[in-house]
Amino acid sequence: MTTRRPFSTLTALTLALAMGLEWQQSIDPVLAAPDSPLLLAQGGAGETSLAWTERYANALEAQTDLVVTAQPLTTTLTRIELAQWMAEFLGYIPDRAQAQIIADMTVDTPDYWTAQAVVQVGAMRLYDGNEFRPQGDMTKLEALAILVRALQVAPPTEAEVAAWLSQYSDAAEVPEVGRPLVAMAGQAGLILNVPNPGQLTPNLILRRGEGIALLHQVLVYRQQLPPIDPPVPQLTPAGAAVATAPTPAPVVPPAGSSDLEIFAVQVSPDAGTVPAGMSLTVTAQGTPGGQATVDIGPVQGVPMQEIQPGLYQGSYTVRAGDGIQSPDVGVQLTLSGRSTRLQKRQPQLALGNTAPPPIDTPVFNDPGTVTPFPAPQPTPLIARQPSPAVPAGVAVPPGDYPEFSYVRIQPERDLQQGDIVTLNLWGDSGATARFDFGSLATGQPMREIKTNLYEGTYVVQAGDQISNPVVKILLSQNGRTTQHAEIFPFRIDGTQGDPTSSLFTPPPASAPGQPQITSVTANTIGRRLQVGEILNVTMRGDPGGTATFEIRNVTPPIPMRQVSPGLYEGQVQIGENTPTIDNGILQVTLERNGRQTTQSLNSLVMIGP
Repeated sequence: MTTRRPFSTLTALTLALAMGLEWQQSIDPVLAAPDSPLLLAQGGAGETSLAWTERYANALEAQTDLVVTAQPLTTTLTRIELAQWMAEFLGYIPDRAQAQIIADMTVDTPDYWTAQAVVQVGAMRLYDGNEFRPQGDMTKLEALAILVRALQVAPPTEAEVAAWLSQYSDAAEVPEVGRPLVAMAGQAGLILNVPNPGQLTPNLILRRGEGIALLHQVLVYRQQLPPIDPPVPQLTPAGAAVATAPTPAPVVPPAGSSDLEIFAVQVSPDAGTVPAGMSLTVTAQGTPGGQATVDIGPVQGVPMQEIQPGLYQGSYTVRAGDGIQSPDVGVQLTLSGRSTRLQKRQPQLALGNTAPPPIDTPVFNDPGTVTPFPAPQPTPLIARQPSPAVPAGVAVPPGDYPEFSYVRIQPERDLQQGDIVTLNLWGDSGATARFDFGSLATGQPMREIKTNLYEGTYVVQAGDQISNPVVKILLSQNGRTTQHAEIFPFRIDGTQGDPTSSLFTPPPASAPGQPQITSVTANTIGRRLQVGEILNVTMRGDPGGTATFEIRNVTPPIPMRQVSPGLYEGQVQIGENTPTIDNGILQVTLERNGRQTTQSLNSLVMIGP
């Protein structure tokens, strides 16, 4: 470990990078492939003293929390250490729901989730066989490829590429696919050629000192650190200027909202048991410049640091005596005497000497066998006396925020025109609930369809186009508002699909009196579910019926529950003994008044490796 803050607690909050640079496809695995000629020669600069990198290492340690001199600067830089640095300083946080298979790393280890973070944003890529090769080395060109992707440097023109490459006597060693990367790295100020500025040495296997210097330049580009004069002046094409990252736009709150806001909170890990001695990290995104603390169940007031403008992070090291199940995690942000709070419950998380809470869903184990557990229910709220209404003009006393216990957003997949997003919130009864769905909808009402259960829906419109929208739910009562916000990690494209049929088989013509099924969706469209994942099925049809779903000829009917009039949902967890399914047909059945209708999803179900 090389940082004072443990990398094991990097979390999944925010913003995936949309690179849009298709010509960079698989650049770093290509440059570092075992049979690549780029690895056959270290180059003369490989024996150069690294004393010049000490200034960069000292600057990092003096101005950040990173400790880099605990290990020799001459040691080869590994892919996992570079990934750790990037996750730390660029704010990469893995999304467990989007975890990719990494064949050569152990699941649920700190390094595994660090690798997931950099892979998910597209900065680093997997090799053939889904290998990350955490202890593998990197050439200088490979590292530059990774970093310019991470920084989203603007693609260069052909003239700019030629101008940058013409400066270096060894430019012929750069493959065609890597030539634009050199220009991009030069424009971002990442190139440090020491001792000879006219030699790029793209084949150089990086050592930690050289990697540290690159990291320093990344932070200079992002205007997080002041520049350092290099030990020898670097070459720059005539008329070219070293670019800096664009200054982040100020946070502009939506119309009618407060200018103090918490947009999202993420907890890592968000499920399982965190034993004594390990850390839980909470990351929040909100209005910059404030002071933030987090409550984790009975643990109150854990301080959070603003590690980037508007990005707050705090860690709690679990103690031997802790035994906390399904903790409420509440972040409070204070600025100029005002405060706001966002709270969420972690129903599958436990801290200390206690088992993790069970996942209350059916478990699909063997062909034709489903263990019938009840459908998920919200964790009961602690009974409290309702607070009296606060007269206008009277200050609201601290505390008495309305509480959430569970939030669900369905379906979990990319959406097209006509698809319906359903948001459910379990929280204090008698409150006013509303939601924002990215920039597509703001202040949408939710109704309390039964005690403690609120529901809101959004139908994807023809012109909707957005990726990874932030979904925010607000619960207000007695002048106090509690927020819940999270990234919806899917793309919405209203230019695709048919509003009358979308991705599904059109309903069959029904005889008079037959129950009607209008739509069916599941989170298996376009992806293969793995062991431990939950298959979610949603159906809309006539209200007041009894609904089931099944994978035809594989499972028996699995009950669905009517969560609001005409909206039915069901879940099943993929068990360890589940057979591989490549061409499964998912079928739903709606029975009403002694008659039934069936409909199949027009997409094959795929389960297993």
